[in-house]
Amino acid sequence: MADTPNFDDANLALRLYEIRRETELRKARSMVGELLDGAPWEAVEKIATWGHPENAHFRQVTSYWEIVASFVNRGIFHPDVYLDTCGEALYTFSVFKPHLANLRKESPRFLVQTEQIVNEHPALKERVDQIDAARAEYFASEAAKKAPAKPKAKSSRRLAKSSK
Repeated sequence: MADTPNFDDANLALRLYEIRRETELRKARSMVGELLDGAPWEAVEKIATWGHPENAHFRQVTSYWEIVASFVNRGIFHPDVYLDTCGEALYTFSVFKPHLANLRKESPRFLVQTEQIVNEHPALKERVDQIDAARAEYFASEAAKKAPAKPKAKSSRRLAKSSK
């Protein structure tokens, strides 16, 4: 692996971007954010099961990002260019991270390429940590919006007035 990215990395990044525009891959990528981000294991398990209507998209998006991660692991694609151009892959990894142990019971190599590059490249790990934190903040905010409103305490002015 070259110490610095080169034109081959740039060309591969552009090609990967072009492939991401393909209609079915777009649908597959959207499915992660729309159906799986923050989903409990039971929902992920259903989609990960052969025969589910979204299973083909599930397999397509995860295998696409695994292919790209394998390029990094094999020195074909520079990790800095991956970081700059494949943030969605890291987001996808973040979405599935809580479910890796369960998913690997059936598919022992599920997202192992991505996990390897995240563990071996501090900048990638830092980015996943940032994504994890942003997702946690988002879900906490959404949960707070759905929580029942607490009754408001009477203001001290009202209390003083009503005690006269």
